Formats: sequence, structure tokens, C-alpha cells
Amino acid sequence: MNQQNKPAQYIQGWTEFYKLKFNLSPDVLIPRPETEILVDEVLNIAYTPNPPRAIRIIDVGTGSGVIAISIAKNLPQARILALDISSKALVQAEENAKLNKVENKIFFLESDLFSNLAFHPKGVKLNPDIIVANLPYIPTWKISKLENSVKDFEPILALDGGHDGFDVYRKMFEQMNEKNFFPKYLLCEIDEDQGKLALAEVNRYLPKSKAEIKKDLAKKDRILVIKF
Repeated sequence: MNQQNKPAQYIQGWTEFYKLKFNLSPDVLIPRPETEILVDEVLNIAYTPNPPRAIRIIDVGTGSGVIAISIAKNLPQARILALDISSKALVQAEENAKLNKVENKIFFLESDLFSNLAFHPKGVKLNPDIIVANLPYIPTWKISKLENSVKDFEPILALDGGHDGFDVYRKMFEQMNEKNFFPKYLLCEIDEDQGKLALAEVNRYLPKSKAEIKKDLAKKDRILVIKF
């Protein structure tokens, strides 16, 4: 492994996202600018059409916590549950919540998607207003083709989305159906080549919902918005 390719964010130990500072280690993915659009969409939904009330949000695959923390800083009424399968990532996320003074608004839980949540028998009382997810979406075969600074240093667990890049999202949809666990909105970051695939899988797993794709600043498919 060539240390010359080590990302500057890991060398300096921090990065900026949504105008906030986040400590960063190789245990978590480096947040991309495109992910700020995901935060924008959550805030747009939360503030429309009325002034925000107390709003329940679940951040799935929180990583360093940038999404949950950015929402908490910009949506005072939010109460957020942040989930991640990696205990090391959660340590980093909790540190960043304290750094940005929102630790009282976010509860962190180690969980493989929703597997460690306790559910009401009919899936009623715990259903959140919004679920936001930035899960691994790079197809396995593409991992070796990524830049060295990514494939050699960033956690593969946070990158590899299976054979077509959508396996983890399918697993999440399956859990939602099994547990009868549906928010008002589900927002997911996807790969630029996954727009049609994402809509097809939503139609397959969540047929009673309505879905659309939002584009990033480069006019590429980026955010899957699902309304229940």
C-alpha cells in the first residue's frame, strides 16, 4: 500500500461537511459533497409545508455521523436515531456529535440495518417521520477499479454494495417489509448508474410507495426519494 496515496482527510484527521468540522479516521468513509444533497432533501421535507414540529429521523449507516449531525444542527426539533453495523464507526460518530454539540439530540446504536431495533407488534408506535440512508452502493466488481486513495484506505465495508451495488438496499427493504416498519419518507443516496434499478427495486419491494430520483449538481442520478 502506497502511503503517498493516503487521503489528506485521514492524514489531517478531520474534514468539513455541510460547513461543519468532523474528525475522521480510516474506520469511516470520507464524506462526499454529493451527500450534502441528501441532507438538503431531508431538511426540505422536514420544513415543508409547515414550521417543523418534533420530528423523528433514523439515519441508517451513519458512519462518521455527518448526515445525522448536519440534520441535528439545522433542524432543532429533530430527534435522531443513528445506526451502524461498525462499532468503530459509532465511536467516531459519537465523538463528532460531541464536537458539534448535538450529542443530546442523537442516540447511536450498533445494528445491521434495523436488526437490533425493538418493534411494536403492529409496527405503529416506532415508525419515524423520515429514514435517511447512505449505504454501500458500489458494485463488488468495481471496487478494484476505484482510485488507490479509495480502495486502499477507505473501509470496504462502507463501499461494497454487492454484485450490482444494490444488495444492502434490498436487505433494508426486506427488513422494512418483515417488520412492517415504514416511515413517511425514505431517502437514499445511490450511484449515478442506479436510477432505473432503484426505481425497479422500489416497485418490487415497496409497491405501495411512490418513488422519484433527484439529480446532483452534475445532473447525475443521486438521491432516491420514496414516499409512503
